[in-house]
Amino acid sequence: MKPAAMESSKKRLKPTCREVHRLVSEGMDRQLSLVERIRMRLHLMVCGACTRFNGQMALLRRAMHSFPLDGGAPRDPEQKDKP
Repeated sequence: MKPAAMESSKKRLKPTCREVHRLVSEGMDRQLSLVERIRMRLHLMVCGACTRFNGQMALLRRAMHSFPLDGGAPRDPEQKDKP
């Protein structure tokens, strides 16, 4: 494999922090593909900042799911899509 082709395949395998932030956000709204999940997890293994961002987004999502929409008691975040 030529050096340019090797460099290109490395870039596709290891996403940037910006790409991981996008994937984390998109993963909140849709099911990520297997390739997207693998790329994101590989990056999270080596990047503490993105790992913290991922944790913060998960915390924010849990907090918003427990927020009462009708002014009543907070709903249980374990009950998905139930009023």
